[in-house]
This record gives sequence, C-alpha cells and structure tokens, in this order.
Amino acid sequence: MSNDGVVGMLTTLASHNEWANRRIFDACSNVSLTELKETAAGYSAEDFGFLHSDSVVGILEHLVQAEHIYFELAHGRQPRRIRTEELEELRAECALADRAYIDYVGALVPAAATTERFLVPWLDFELTLAEGVLHALTHSHKHRADVSMLLPNLGGAGIEMDLLQWIAEQRSAE
Repeated sequence: MSNDGVVGMLTTLASHNEWANRRIFDACSNVSLTELKETAAGYSAEDFGFLHSDSVVGILEHLVQAEHIYFELAHGRQPRRIRTEELEELRAECALADRAYIDYVGALVPAAATTERFLVPWLDFELTLAEGVLHALTHSHKHRADVSMLLPNLGGAGIEMDLLQWIAEQRSAE
C-alpha cells in the first residue's frame, strides 16, 4: 500500500472510531452510572493494568486513556493521567481525542506516516506514526466490543459498531 493509501485508511479509521465511540457512550447513557461502575463478571483490573478496569466505566476510562497516551507520545509530549468515573467527563475526553485523531491524520504527511517513529516506553521499541494510530484505534475497537457485550447484563443493549455499518450510514447521507 502506498503512503497516500495508508493515510487514507487512517482517515477512514479515525472517522469510524469517532462514530463508534459516540455510539458506545450513547448506549452507556441508557444504564445507571451505579451499574456501569459495578464489577463486570469475567473482568479484573489486572487484565488491563489499570485500577477500576473491572467495570464498564473502568474499561471506557482505559479506552480514553490509551487513545490519549498514544496521541501524546506520537507528538513527543508527556501524556496526562485521565482519571474519572463520571461518564460525561469520559465522553468529553473521548470526543476531544477523537477530534484530535481526525485532524491529525488529515494533516499527516504521507511519507512521514510510515517513516517517522516514536518510542512507547513500556514496549521498549518505536512505532511509526501510522502504527501508533492503528494501535490506538484498533485497541479502542476491542474495548468498545467488551463494553457492548457487557451492557445487556446491566439492563442496557449491546450495539453494532461495525465498519460496514458506518460506511452504509455514510453512503446513505450522500
């Protein structure tokens, strides 16, 4: 795939990520915050290495934190710790990260996407700018799926977030 093709795919992925994050937060808003903070069967904080990652809110906090971390590392900045159990605060942080990724990949120089690298300290190796975006946003996809599977057990509804569904919605709006 050409460098231009890589940036095009990242643009698609970033736009889909924003849409899917918005959908999962909307689905969570139909469940009480108390339920969203309860320990989810089959999950433990040790699975994610973060405190409170054993609840829907904890998984969402981890998702938002990871998107923020990789974005900041790619820009050579020290990430800040996002720590909140308030759904609307997480939604707002997530929306900021989503907009930042969309703007970032839209301005990314194609050659830089696959050649410029940044260090991920806990991995002890570097990622290209493209790999950093791919990891952050596919990582979010995994955790949105976790949350969607947990919501029915909390009185909510799981949701569809597939790329093809997003494409269909985009096409119907044309």
